[in-house]
Amino acid sequence: MRDRQERLEQLLHELSKQPGVLGAALVSRDGLSVKATGKQELHRETFSAMSATVMGAAEIALSELAPDRLRRLVAETDRGKLVIMGATADLLLIVYARADAAIGDLVARAETAAASVASLVAG
Repeated sequence: MRDRQERLEQLLHELSKQPGVLGAALVSRDGLSVKATGKQELHRETFSAMSATVMGAAEIALSELAPDRLRRLVAETDRGKLVIMGATADLLLIVYARADAAIGDLVARAETAAASVASLVAG
């Protein structure tokens, strides 16, 4: 179990070292911070809760259009980008980056990391 926790931590650390990435986090779908790396000035509890809330709200809103589970949510401001996606049925992977980070690369790296999280959690 300890090895799995260390591997999840290492995965987030490696993701946060990618060009333009400021940090990454694993958050439960009910908004609890599980693991995080990167920008320390974030209020982890608020960030986790609001990220899970916005993902849940988007899933509900989009369920009217398509019954499929939401694959990812991307939010962009003039100062940064946020990618939220399901890693497992219970965990969300969140990657936050500078505004100049290439969104295609960011999403691809997040998808790869989410697949790795799912594999690690499954055992």
